[in-house]
Amino acid sequence: MQSQHRLKDSRDFRRVFRKGKSFASGRLVLYYCDNRVARVRVGFSISRKVGKAVVRNRLKRLLRAIFQRWLDELGDQPLDIVVVCRANAADADFHDLEREVERLLKKAKLLPQEAGDERP
Repeated sequence: MQSQHRLKDSRDFRRVFRKGKSFASGRLVLYYCDNRVARVRVGFSISRKVGKAVVRNRLKRLLRAIFQRWLDELGDQPLDIVVVCRANAADADFHDLEREVERLLKKAKLLPQEAGDERP
């Protein structure tokens, strides 16, 4: 995922947690709020409770790949999104995480309900 679509600054994370809306599933929690930049930015928060560095970095790589696939559908909405992984996310594979991300994005009405139906 390109750096222009990554959320990195701790101030931005705090703003999303404080002012944003949240939606949760078994493994992930999705927070989002508007930003002043005319594009979607995504950040990931993975605690040490999830696992050691290898596990946390693997989850970040998987989630970046998943959101890279969704950037076109999310369009140029001015959004900041933060995904928080729960402890049981370490056991999930790519397809499980992809399904949960899609479900959360639809639940938050960030994706049209029929978007993603054409995905294999």
